Amino acid sequence: MNAIIYVEYYRRQPQRVSTRLTCGETRAACVQQLQYGSDMTNVSTRRGIQSVEIAFRILSALQTSVRALPLKEIAALSELTPSATSNYMISLVRTGLVSADEKPGCYKLGPASLALGMSAINQLDGFDIVRREVIALRDATLNGAAVTAWTDDGPVSLFKQEGETRSILELRTGLIPLVTTAAGKLFIACLQASRTDDLIAREMSGEKNWTAAAMREEASAELRNNGFSMVHRGNLGYVSVAAPIWDRDGNLQFAISLIGTPATLDTDIKGAAIKALLESAVRATTALGGKVSRQIG
Repeated sequence: MNAIIYVEYYRRQPQRVSTRLTCGETRAACVQQLQYGSDMTNVSTRRGIQSVEIAFRILSALQTSVRALPLKEIAALSELTPSATSNYMISLVRTGLVSADEKPGCYKLGPASLALGMSAINQLDGFDIVRREVIALRDATLNGAAVTAWTDDGPVSLFKQEGETRSILELRTGLIPLVTTAAGKLFIACLQASRTDDLIAREMSGEKNWTAAAMREEASAELRNNGFSMVHRGNLGYVSVAAPIWDRDGNLQFAISLIGTPATLDTDIKGAAIKALLESAVRATTALGGKVSRQIG
């Protein structure tokens, strides 16, 4: 997909993502969804139905496995006794949320769970989630923030928020450089060489003492070691840092960035700005059902 239609595509099309997480991550993701999309406030302090929450623990346990699980293992994962789990299982099977496996005494998620999951996927707007993170990141750090995705033409900025102090290099939506931006460095680190080398060569034409392979190794090492990419162009008063938002297969889906000046953007790895950036990337990854499942580089 080329950059001309990419921004509009992300505004209109929901992202097809998986929601297979660990038990703890599943519960956290549901809380996250409430934070993003519900009008309910102070959910954790309001009275609820305990049996529903216990049943959800059983469903979460089943979700963590790609195979049917025996009742005893489900009980252990759900932190319940086998007898209590068996009682809940009767209702869960009756409603179709759980199915009995061909192997006696084993259970798996049922057709009703599949239907609920597909409906949730269809309602999930990936761009809206990252857009909200960009706004929150800008408000938390007072620096410029943006989200970037990859297209056939290169990296494209989908949405931006200006910081209190603008860099000499103005933030914009649309195509952005690959080599000289932190978001671009993430794509160099994470994408196959065949997808980035031609653009690197075009942007570096006329420059000496460089190779695409060396750039890729440097970007990969930085991401492995720090969890983010950084570009510091002090001569232009420009600094940018970017963190990855991963998809369900562990591939880079979006880059979320902070942009500022050396005076306004603290790039210390233990500083508040980097902490906010990384937390934002993790929240968005979790909300999109993403995961990191491979070695970078």
